[in-house]
Amino acid sequence: MRIGKTLLLCLALCLGAVSIQAQPININQANVEEIAENLQQVGMVKARAIVDYCDEHGEYHDIDQLLQVRGIGISTLELNKDLIVVETITE
Repeated sequence: MRIGKTLLLCLALCLGAVSIQAQPININQANVEEIAENLQQVGMVKARAIVDYCDEHGEYHDIDQLLQVRGIGISTLELNKDLIVVETITE
């Protein structure tokens, strides 16, 4: 009985982790909350800096431009490179 409960708990935790996985995000279109929710090791302060940089300098054209954002370093960029999409939204 105890083993069954343990297995059920493990299964629930595994399934819960799958549903929490982040989705790729277009940093030219996303708001602060979306960036903070979807990028790893990026909280509200770094997310605000990403949005502010875009507002001040125009849309991102390359993922490496994030290195110009205060608080975003190579390790953060590498950790999130598969989650970041750079698509222009201006017409």
